[in-house]
Amino acid sequence: MRDAFSAFNDGIVMTNPYPVDQVEIVQAPLPDKVVLPLQQRIGDEAIPCVVVGDKVLTGQIIAQTQDVFCVPIHASISGTVVAIDEQIIPHKSGLKSTCITIQSDGKDVWIEREDCGDFLHCSPETLIQHIQQSGIIGLGGAGFPTHSKLSKSLDCHTLIINATECEPGIMCDDALMQHYPREVVRGVEILLHISGASQAVIAIEDDKPEAYRSLLMFNHNDKISIVQIPTKYTSGAEKLLIKTLFNVEIPSGGFATDKGFVCQNVATSKAIFDAVIENKPLVSRIVTVTGSGVVPNNFAVRLGASFAHIVALAKPDDKQHDIRMGGMMMGVDVATLAVPICKISNCIFVNHTKAKPHVQECIRCGQCNQACPVGLLPQQLYWHAKSEHTDRAMDYNLRDCIECRCCDVVCPSHIPLAEYFSFAKALHQQQMREKHKTDVARERFEFREYRLERNKQERAEMMAKKKIELKKKMANDKVQKDKIAQAMARVKKTKQDKK
Repeated sequence: MRDAFSAFNDGIVMTNPYPVDQVEIVQAPLPDKVVLPLQQRIGDEAIPCVVVGDKVLTGQIIAQTQDVFCVPIHASISGTVVAIDEQIIPHKSGLKSTCITIQSDGKDVWIEREDCGDFLHCSPETLIQHIQQSGIIGLGGAGFPTHSKLSKSLDCHTLIINATECEPGIMCDDALMQHYPREVVRGVEILLHISGASQAVIAIEDDKPEAYRSLLMFNHNDKISIVQIPTKYTSGAEKLLIKTLFNVEIPSGGFATDKGFVCQNVATSKAIFDAVIENKPLVSRIVTVTGSGVVPNNFAVRLGASFAHIVALAKPDDKQHDIRMGGMMMGVDVATLAVPICKISNCIFVNHTKAKPHVQECIRCGQCNQACPVGLLPQQLYWHAKSEHTDRAMDYNLRDCIECRCCDVVCPSHIPLAEYFSFAKALHQQQMREKHKTDVARERFEFREYRLERNKQERAEMMAKKKIELKKKMANDKVQKDKIAQAMARVKKTKQDKK
């Protein structure tokens, strides 16, 4: 990994270790079974709409939830539901998640879907709902629900299509643009119609000349421009990309939409074309399989197929391998090839197993501070994260860390700094949730005490009022009795006088 990167004061320059013309897309055979996780990256876990034994068709919704952040889960093959249980998924936690397993019938029969019609005659709200029902999320790796981002971008002036693919070895987006340039450009036009943006910029790195020429050939829209940017690691990060293209800085804690920008991945654009024009939900994606243990290539594969299903097509050697999903820098280590392909699985690295370097104490050299592309202070963040002082780490803008691992690469002590930062973020979120629960419980207790005290005071005031009213009544009764006694005395005296 160190051979593929060189550290400079202005960033980490990327060199692709594989030839740029390796952009073939191999159609992977239909898997015998698929395992579809019900937990997306954001939102609640989807609730199954099927039970074991049900027959399903390709594209059929098999799980969904009412959470506004969630998208439905679609069957990626036709067949029979054989299990709904806990299985390991490709996630850095290594924990299990509820999954639906479908056994293929070998027919791949698609469900009939309602035609969206000409998108130019559809309202943005209708298209956003259609995109949500098609199960589309960001395919660049973050996995943020596309419909949620689009619903917040209706007033944005600029649409940015991220086609940078800045980590070395990943070729799926490059292959996508070379093989499907018309679909990509058409998807951008749909996004322009939805967002109402006045312009769209497709940002592509200068090491992808074939993809750049393919997009130029099929782009006939004056609102869409295709811009080449330097091939440098972390250039694909949203805030850094906006800075590179428009010299606009997004403040800490802010969002691109706050400045009138909306960013979408180029593969997401193609998926939107498939959903709106072809009426196909997101049931497959292109995955790069690369590394020292295989012959690098790109494969179009159904979601839910196992890693082993496509790694076998890349002709792995007989040596012991380490498996990593995503980039070698920002990816996730995977313990087994039995885990399923998910929507954010853009690349699988199969590398020969190497001994991990020995971690030593920090020598305060400051190289991590120089390498950070977003201008953070990793050394200070490390001390606070290590001691679990997450509030202090947040004071140093930990939330802005993109976990690019540039600091890991340049650290002479081989400290896994990004892992500490990821842990600190998760711990801070957990602490915030616990604090919220504590605050809610305290507020409920205080309100109960206030209510009891209020009831006690109201009861005391009511009793005091009743006593006053009773005294008034008793006084009135005494006055009335005195008047009656006086009247009776007068009557008696009158009778005596007559006698």
